[in-house]
Amino acid sequence: MKKVILLVLSILTSSFVLCQALPRKGFFGAVVGNLNQTEAASLKLPNENGTIVKKIFPGTGAALAGFEVDDVLVAVNNDPVQNTAQFLKLLKAFNGGDRVQIRFYRASKLSTVDVVLQPKPKEHSKTYEAIYSSVIAGENHLRTIITKPKGAGTFPAVLLIGGVGCYSIDNPTHQKLQSTKMWVDSLTNNGFVTMRVEKTGMGDSVGIPCKQCDFTTEKQGYLEGLKQLKSLSYVNEAETFLAGFSMGGVIAPLISQQESVKGIVVYGTIGAKWIDYELENTRRQRILDGYSKSALNKWMTAEKIRLHGLFVEKKTPSQIIAEHPETERVFFEYPMSIKYFQQVADIDIPDVWRNINAKVLAMHGASDFVSSSKEHQQIVYIVNHGTPNTATFTEIENADHWELYTESEKESKRGASKQVNTGAITTTIAWMYDHVNN
Repeated sequence: MKKVILLVLSILTSSFVLCQALPRKGFFGAVVGNLNQTEAASLKLPNENGTIVKKIFPGTGAALAGFEVDDVLVAVNNDPVQNTAQFLKLLKAFNGGDRVQIRFYRASKLSTVDVVLQPKPKEHSKTYEAIYSSVIAGENHLRTIITKPKGAGTFPAVLLIGGVGCYSIDNPTHQKLQSTKMWVDSLTNNGFVTMRVEKTGMGDSVGIPCKQCDFTTEKQGYLEGLKQLKSLSYVNEAETFLAGFSMGGVIAPLISQQESVKGIVVYGTIGAKWIDYELENTRRQRILDGYSKSALNKWMTAEKIRLHGLFVEKKTPSQIIAEHPETERVFFEYPMSIKYFQQVADIDIPDVWRNINAKVLAMHGASDFVSSSKEHQQIVYIVNHGTPNTATFTEIENADHWELYTESEKESKRGASKQVNTGAITTTIAWMYDHVNN
């Protein structure tokens, strides 16, 4: 009897933890920017430290506290503010409802005021519901954002898995997330539930800092998100899909082996082992940069040493550079920890696809200089070799790695892309409709 009681308590405790609300981060309520020398001089400030208010949003903490355009914020709770990035970092420590003290200059006069931060505004739509939830993944408590078509009944669902790096998915107006917003709106308005999982340490999520997160830990967060998505009362569990972008296209097939799905969509991803991918990607980009044959060979020789040192010998960059000084110029800062990419390098990515039991759509943008068409076609070949007529490849014309309309790889590399290309999402929706209830 005691064992039964303990088991019930354990289950109830676990459910309580999973249902714990994740506090909403605080929102100051103004657009701020770095000071330049001219502004500092015209405002008669002692230096260029701080962040200057550019715009105030009505009804927010900043507005209620009486802030005005051209106020220069120089301290938060006595912590000095050097620039805008530091100001935003300091604010990340506070939740909605917290009171903070801000010191600022107005017309060269130094003042201090208390501000009650409001919760950050949530996404909303006139055509669908936006639901904020969360999942526990190890020591991390991660925000999830779910969108649901209006109306009763159950719907097919898609977990969206983004690319590598530290950024918040809870920022739909950000230029780099334009394509994500397009996917969320298009899928939900076409009858699909969607879910995004926030990275640890980003947005409302709490846990280890994002930059310290390894691949295994990040993957677990998406797995927990998938479990939550399939458990929702308004989701048809048998009609659940994954959509992975860039590194998300590596995570998607991996978590599908632990939690089955109807189909997997990947875009701009990796189909080879990591070292092979990096070698090809480096060569492709150096050619786009106009390297001569001799310069390219010299660069690639150093690149092979760098990659072997990092991912085979598991050495640190400083160790590799000390032993091979010629590699120093080919090193760059990865968007996540070295451990993250060492774990990716240990994965036999082609072998992962050999063990997939789901429909697959692999898409590549014709102007994508970060990934190759060949690797996406290889994914399809591997899947179809095991289970014929399961996977499909589509090349999306005039689309780059970020699904922006771009006519060439060179144009994308120059950063000339602005407008979102809808080719991948329209292809995906048509493909999903073909497989729902089939």
